[in-house]
Amino acid sequence: MKADCHLFFETLGTKLKLDIISKLKEKPYSVTDLANQINEERSKVSHALLSLHDCVFVEVRKEGKRRIYSLNKDTIEPLLNLVEKHVNKYCKVCKKSSN
Repeated sequence: MKADCHLFFETLGTKLKLDIISKLKEKPYSVTDLANQINEERSKVSHALLSLHDCVFVEVRKEGKRRIYSLNKDTIEPLLNLVEKHVNKYCKVCKKSSN
């Protein structure tokens, strides 16, 4: 694995970004709708989406003046499903924190 792959994982390294990704797994959202869904400031959500978009964890399309964000279904959604499978089967730390 390349030494700079840690940047890939650092991109996911905050609860806010994981909350955003979790919501986008359900369906596409605008920044405002996402902020309302996760009860977070719009500016923080927008900033987090920018870094997620830079690494193409999320994709964006314009709908009039609004930008609609969706999860990268080609690579990120399958990766997240694999992570979830791993966590449910093996990760004792994650299981403890969810109880």
